[in-house]
Amino acid sequence: MRRVLTAGVGFFLAVAPLLAASSKECLDLAATRDHDISSPSGIRVTVTGRNHCQEDVEGAHGHFKVKALGTGNAVVGSQRGRFGGTVAPGSRVETKLFVVCDPDRVQSVSVESN
Repeated sequence: MRRVLTAGVGFFLAVAPLLAASSKECLDLAATRDHDISSPSGIRVTVTGRNHCQEDVEGAHGHFKVKALGTGNAVVGSQRGRFGGTVAPGSRVETKLFVVCDPDRVQSVSVESN
């Protein structure tokens, strides 16, 4: 009986990480242009993620792509990023990144999960 119990616990510990929700499913992403910094070579963007799931999400797995959009939603620059740390249920995480582009052509920014 002890072997069966030990095997069951071992199986659960091996499978538990696979049962956790993915960051792509749990993190609601938003991006805003940060006007506190100006540069002739690009823009800084603040990306936030809110965990709407009932379990922790590993932020380092929260890969995303930010796009700087110009006239007609044409992409004038993009940058990939990810969060760090663990995001608790109902919590927010934030990071800032720099997108190389012509800042005068940027009309909006968007973010999508990868």
